Amino acid sequence: MTLRPLALALLAAGALLAAGCDAPHDNPLDPRATRPTVEGRVEGRATGIYPPFPARGGVRVRVLPINAPVLAEHVVTTAPDGTFFVDDLPAGTYAVRVDEPAFRPAADTVAVTAGATAVAALQLDARPVVTAQTVRTVRIARWNFDPAFRLEVEATATDPDRDTDLDGASLVVDALGLRLPLAETAPGRFAATIEAAQLPGGRVQSLLGQTLRIEAVDIGGNAGTGAPLALVRVIEQEPQTLRPALSEVLKVNPPTLEWRDASLPFEFTYAVEVAVLDPANIPTRVALLEGVAPTRLTQVLTDPLPAGTYVWTVWVVDAAGNRSQSKPAGFIVP
Repeated sequence: MTLRPLALALLAAGALLAAGCDAPHDNPLDPRATRPTVEGRVEGRATGIYPPFPARGGVRVRVLPINAPVLAEHVVTTAPDGTFFVDDLPAGTYAVRVDEPAFRPAADTVAVTAGATAVAALQLDARPVVTAQTVRTVRIARWNFDPAFRLEVEATATDPDRDTDLDGASLVVDALGLRLPLAETAPGRFAATIEAAQLPGGRVQSLLGQTLRIEAVDIGGNAGTGAPLALVRVIEQEPQTLRPALSEVLKVNPPTLEWRDASLPFEFTYAVEVAVLDPANIPTRVALLEGVAPTRLTQVLTDPLPAGTYVWTVWVVDAAGNRSQSKPAGFIVP
């Protein structure tokens, strides 16, 4: 008797099971399916640019295929020793990149082949870091001349690569196309006194409402920028001295210095400065008293002054350090 086709199929399947024969598992949904072969691996290390090439840990590294947009990029973070790796990469060419804000962009290109490891090397040039910055306005009253206005800028910066990598700093106002260099006054410290004539329109007031920034650069031209700055105000009001004045000869030493109430519509303090004149009338500061409360209108110097000719001024100073100076007054200590 001839078996029907279905019966033959059932008999064949039963024979396979009885014999313990295992059929190929090609269905990807089959939990016993053969896993894909690991095709390739990228590994590497991120370091600094100068010997002994210190590790750069905690840095995001992007591994992305070149000319194969259908493949997603991989993002990994370097270990404390700077190492990183990505497994299970199809064969092809890959870019290995670091685009972190703290570093100049760096990249390497590697070829991945099945069953092999491609090694990438990333040397990261750290951007300088601006650690402190100050921009303030100054108004100087003068006899027989219009007041002089200027901008005072101070900044400190470091370079994570090494201290000697710093190469300079500038004040930048992008909207005005302005870039003014600062002088290095000590390692990592920069400053400049910028006269109004160096600014647009010859006016410090042109910077009000603008975004200012301090930019530090290293010897390779890599730049780091501090947080945005803005000028609070330019103090237009002029404080006024009262006495002593007009080369008055002192009868009491140390003297009591007196000035008019400034009555300004913002928080401020007074500062009092005293200088002695040499035979060429060049002043040398002998006293600076800062943080005088706005309710005080007199100041007694701490110590008697030697005989000589003196000039003194009073300043108003706001909370941001912007300040305005009176016209100088004078007195003589016999």
